[in-house]
Amino acid sequence: SIGEEKKDHLCRKVDMWVDFEKLGWSEWIVYPKQYNAYRCKGTCPTPVDETYTPTNHAYIQSLLNYHHPDKAPCLSCVPTHLAPISMLYFEDGKMVMRHQDDMVVEECGCQ
Repeated sequence: SIGEEKKDHLCRKVDMWVDFEKLGWSEWIVYPKQYNAYRCKGTCPTPVDETYTPTNHAYIQSLLNYHHPDKAPCLSCVPTHLAPISMLYFEDGKMVMRHQDDMVVEECGCQ
């Protein structure tokens, strides 16, 4: 349906697989060897609604863009909530396990 096609273009979370071997980091990162970091993709509706968790500033910018497109740019689809992952890796010759913050996109929104 046309509605679903249009929805596919709106701001959303999509896969983004990270392979540490392809980054040249597999020698020091023991686990995970790869993981889905996700990313944000798509356009933001104008004016934006609460579905996209806009900040107050984003909401005002969206309204300004809607009424005066030459005065403010469209909002960007960006991560609004990130999560950590646990990693096992070598640091100073010792194997350590740590939680690395902000490694996985949990939610996307418009700002």
